[in-house]
Amino acid sequence: MKRILSSLTALSCIICLCSCQGSTSDNPDAPSSRVSTAPIDTEIIGTWMNELSGYRFGENRKVSLIIDFSENAHFTENGEFQTMNALIPKEQMKYDGKKVYITNTVYSETYQEDVTSVLIDMERLDEPNPDSLDGYYHILGGVATDVLAEQLGIPPEKFNFEGEVKGDKFTIYMIDCFDYETIDGKVDMFGELFSTYINGNNEAMSYDYTIEYDTLKMTMNDIEGAAPEVYFKVEENK
Repeated sequence: MKRILSSLTALSCIICLCSCQGSTSDNPDAPSSRVSTAPIDTEIIGTWMNELSGYRFGENRKVSLIIDFSENAHFTENGEFQTMNALIPKEQMKYDGKKVYITNTVYSETYQEDVTSVLIDMERLDEPNPDSLDGYYHILGGVATDVLAEQLGIPPEKFNFEGEVKGDKFTIYMIDCFDYETIDGKVDMFGELFSTYINGNNEAMSYDYTIEYDTLKMTMNDIEGAAPEVYFKVEENK
């Protein structure tokens, strides 16, 4: 296996990937042969988060990855866009109540000229609101999601990215990335993206898990002595 999802962080803190022996598939169009059929533990269905990241286990047998991106980039109370390296003024942002398009221009020593990058391009999934950026979005592209995909070794066009803006909090969702299955206290994550771009020899990411009240603990089976990942149930209005 080339990389295993463990607890994601990006730019400096996304869901982190552990390097493992193996290589990516020679056929990027080959579908995963495994199908989730076992009854789902209904207790695991829902959204689970810690301070940086989390999972959304769906009734559709799909798991989404969740990243709190706020430390890397977020909107300020003045409507500007704060990144780790720069404050992007409103003049470099386009927002019409529905679509957000943010660019940044910097001088490139490599190209000896100014280079403009799209930081984020996204469109509302909820009702238009010209008075506030808060809401849910479909993220169409940009540096932020390109970096997240790169960390997983998967082309960004293979993902369905969504985002939530709430004040200075910016959360990115990688929707329905993998299939999952729960059997006897174990949860396996697998699927086409995993088998094609991450998997070498292993068929799935396998965790032992326990749920106690609103706390989910997941311990990866493939890493000896791995500390449990701890997540807490989140009630969502979405």
